[in-house]
Amino acid sequence: MPPLPEVLLGEEARQALAGAVFRPRMVAGGIRGGVHLASHLGQSREFSDLKPYSFGDDLRHLDWKVLARTDRAYVRRYLDETNLSAWLVLDASGSMGEAPGGVSKYRHGAGLLAALAWVLLQQGDEVAATVCAEGRLAHLPPRSVPSHWRDLNSLWVGTRPGGGTDLVPALREVVVRARRRGIVVIASDLLTAREPVMDSLRALAARGHAVHLLHVLTPEERTFPWQGTAVFQSPETRGTALMDARALRRSYLQAMQAFLQDWQRACHESRIRYLSVPMTRAAWKEALEVIQSSGTEPGVGGGPGAPVPGPRASTPRRAL
Repeated sequence: MPPLPEVLLGEEARQALAGAVFRPRMVAGGIRGGVHLASHLGQSREFSDLKPYSFGDDLRHLDWKVLARTDRAYVRRYLDETNLSAWLVLDASGSMGEAPGGVSKYRHGAGLLAALAWVLLQQGDEVAATVCAEGRLAHLPPRSVPSHWRDLNSLWVGTRPGGGTDLVPALREVVVRARRRGIVVIASDLLTAREPVMDSLRALAARGHAVHLLHVLTPEERTFPWQGTAVFQSPETRGTALMDARALRRSYLQAMQAFLQDWQRACHESRIRYLSVPMTRAAWKEALEVIQSSGTEPGVGGGPGAPVPGPRASTPRRAL
């Protein structure tokens, strides 16, 4: 795998991200000033609802139009703006280290999360990060100071992909550690059993988190460009197989299409935002699309790779 650069986010990317606001459709539970809707009522201009007037209510919030129309006094209530806690999980398994086109899935996923972390920290939100693989788990607790980005960058740059895919322990850690509602972003190629991962994602969504699943796959995995007889090697087990690529291509692409659609369908049914990441542009540009799509309903497409491609899909096999 090519060595990671010391800084995942260059000056051009930082300037492009300067005006971005990551505001998913959710209600946050923080207590400091930020840009997300809190579950407690306050003085912001984001309207919540009307309540019948009672003694002691602030008359400045009296809805005079409703009073004139119904001859009853109601007080307008608003939602406070608050900070968000974001939990960023990066798959560091061996398959994420594959880089047939020069940039690995791990590098691209790290760049995506680095861009999201930059935006979140700039808007005053807390960011935590976890990198995981089979038998390995590294974690940084949530912090909101801008200098925290350097620690996040060091964690991602300092981790070398290897071993099998195992997202479940990392997701269970987030379930335990994230005590108030926030956002959870997972970047992975998802070359693992689907249901154990979905069970953990459903647990997070049930607790009120806005869950984003970024499915990172190389263009080669999506299109299977190989011809003739080729040796395929598993990046996780290192096992090899000599195969006729041309004869394999049709069944491979059909399996890949089903693989993608199964993940997308499971997320849609669980109201988890599934985003296919095609790795065709700079990671920070795809991160901008993730941010722009965050205002849509969970489970609906959007993002860098939406909709999921048809016959040119990615793979559930570990042979690439």
